[in-house]
Amino acid sequence: MMLPVALDRVLLVTLALFVPCVFSAAELSSVDSAPAATDQLKALNDQTIIQSSVWLDTEWDQFKHGAEEATWTVGGLWGWRVSDRQDGAVRLKVPFVYDRSDKSSGHANIGGLGDVEVATGTAFRLCKTWRTGGGIELHADTASNPALGDSVWRLHSSWSVAHDVANWLTLIPTAEYSHSVAEEHDVASQRYLELSLPITFIFPYDWSIATRYKAKTDFENGDRWTHTVDLGVAKRLPSIPVVLSATLEKTFDGSDKKFQVNFTMTYYFERYYAPK
Repeated sequence: MMLPVALDRVLLVTLALFVPCVFSAAELSSVDSAPAATDQLKALNDQTIIQSSVWLDTEWDQFKHGAEEATWTVGGLWGWRVSDRQDGAVRLKVPFVYDRSDKSSGHANIGGLGDVEVATGTAFRLCKTWRTGGGIELHADTASNPALGDSVWRLHSSWSVAHDVANWLTLIPTAEYSHSVAEEHDVASQRYLELSLPITFIFPYDWSIATRYKAKTDFENGDRWTHTVDLGVAKRLPSIPVVLSATLEKTFDGSDKKFQVNFTMTYYFERYYAPK
């Protein structure tokens, strides 16, 4: 299957950035661009920084007409060094979902396992202030009840280019493409492209604020566009490598979802990034 034009352009930009950076990148290590705490705050929204970690995410979705959904996701990422300028990673997410439908459905309460996701990816340090990376993820139809999942097997690919404009500001333009490879329960096929611009601001005392604008076009629904904005705050604890974060997300353009709130606790295994 051919990649969307927008994703091809991201890859071309990555190659263009690589040429002027290749000579300065030779002496870089995996830790000399920023302290560990700063990298851990950035890694929440930047897939070009690979940090081995485990996390627990609590998500609350409020829909129109009274429907609600809570999801508790246990996740883990294992990263390893491929070379002085490249890292690799594998990731696993296991969600547990509680769904409360709207009045027309009698407010039925359903809980159980959601759709498990497994992914692999890589990241490159082009030079001190430029990075790039991406990967591919399999969204599996593992939900214990159709109401708790998407009823599809879906492949999701993404690529990012990150630039540290300053020590306290990082821009991460990202392109993502998803398409279903199998559908169950008469669910329609899925195929869409997402273009986003996450921005991370680093503050003193290991605080950060992140914001992201995302535009999504649905190729299976008349190329319909939707727009999403989210805002998050995070704090890295002073004595242990744990980051606590909260995010509020709002989707526009007539979406059924009114808003989404996430609370996440992430523990980082710092030994992977210990200096040589």
